[in-house]
Amino acid sequence: MRKAHLLSRGAKSLVVYLLTLPFIILPAAAQSVTASTAAVRIERIVFSGNRTDEKLLRKHLPFSEGDAIGPSTLKDAQTSLWDMHQFRQVDVSSTAITGGNAEIDIKVSDGWYLLPFPFFSSGSGGGRGGVLLFSKNIFREAESVMASAASGSAGSSTAVAVQREGWSLGAVARRRAITERQYADGAFSASSGFGSPPDERTPFKYGTIADSYRKTTNETILTMGLPLRRKTSGLPELSAAFGWERSGLKYSDPSPSLPGDAGRSGQAFVSLKAGRDSAGAADAVGAIFGFGLADMERRIAPLASASFASGAEVSYHRGAAWTGSEFSYGYALAQWNGAIAWGTHRSFSLRLAGGHGKDLPPDCLLATGRETGLTGNYAREFRGDSAAGASLIYSHPFRITRRGIWQGALFAETARAWGGGAAPGTKTGAGASFWYKFWRFPLPIGFSYTYSFDDHDPQVSAALGGRF
Repeated sequence: MRKAHLLSRGAKSLVVYLLTLPFIILPAAAQSVTASTAAVRIERIVFSGNRTDEKLLRKHLPFSEGDAIGPSTLKDAQTSLWDMHQFRQVDVSSTAITGGNAEIDIKVSDGWYLLPFPFFSSGSGGGRGGVLLFSKNIFREAESVMASAASGSAGSSTAVAVQREGWSLGAVARRRAITERQYADGAFSASSGFGSPPDERTPFKYGTIADSYRKTTNETILTMGLPLRRKTSGLPELSAAFGWERSGLKYSDPSPSLPGDAGRSGQAFVSLKAGRDSAGAADAVGAIFGFGLADMERRIAPLASASFASGAEVSYHRGAAWTGSEFSYGYALAQWNGAIAWGTHRSFSLRLAGGHGKDLPPDCLLATGRETGLTGNYAREFRGDSAAGASLIYSHPFRITRRGIWQGALFAETARAWGGGAAPGTKTGAGASFWYKFWRFPLPIGFSYTYSFDDHDPQVSAALGGRF
């Protein structure tokens, strides 16, 4: 009997143990799961190979010590450093350290340069050329300094600009002397940088000339730009700029009359821009030494999926006695750009631009060209108190290699100007461009063709650098 009783007590104990076993195991298992899923955090960040100041590099990282490491942490950091257009190479990796946290190792390769660079272009307005002096990262702040001098058949300019982390200062002085014509249909000779107007050689092919005169301008422009917000997930980069422009305008050789706004004009302006700018001219020159080419694989690899990017800018310009102007006027400008890219970096882009002004003197009228963002080169333009335009562009890379890119583009566009006492007019055109760009040569080699449907006139330009 005693033996049976002992067996009975043992069976009961076994049953009790089996019933309570899950309550013993589950807390231990839960504790194990919690420990295994605890976030790995960044304990320290180590930089190597950099000339650029470490404090500046840290500003571009999407994390800091103490943050948890996510699935895209390292890739996001690499992309952010690529977008500085500063490095030959960028490697971002993590290493487990004692305590279960991680060390982030960032290896970059950069440097500095001071380089003079010549440029030349030619088109229907004649040849133009000059030299630019670039420097980058001399003071270890990823700063860029540019000085330039340029001249053409119709004028010259000098400029200096300093840029650092979205902050910028710039000054430009330029002089231009051209023969400008106004036609019976309300069109004017088109602006053409430092070259002569494209209608210079054969003006009578475009119709009856109502007025012709010699126009000389001397301009001084001072600008300052500042960043307002860095690009974040779902929100674009935001920046602002303001400045002052002074212009002295003279006319001579009237045939038969002059516009009547000779004198001193001065205007202040402020602008707001949303969206990220592409690499600047100094960054492009740095590619000669490999700077900014750390993302070469990204440049040549087909896009994994279609992407869309856009940007917008608005500005207001005011001329009054307090800005040093003999005329009182104001105008606002706006521009929007959107582009979708896919596959082998093919893209469609749409540009919408325009503006409206009040009491504008003739030389400040808004034109179907510079204020409406047209892509092509045209012999004539229309002007008015108001202007609006649209350009549709298809870009097709024919071949992309580690050496460079063969690329072509087709565009169609239209713009209209009205008001201001001038006859309203519409400029419509289409064209194509084709060029080759070495990754390590900052200026493309190519040509551009534009056909104006309203003038029934082609314009062809070719350049070593410049605009296509």
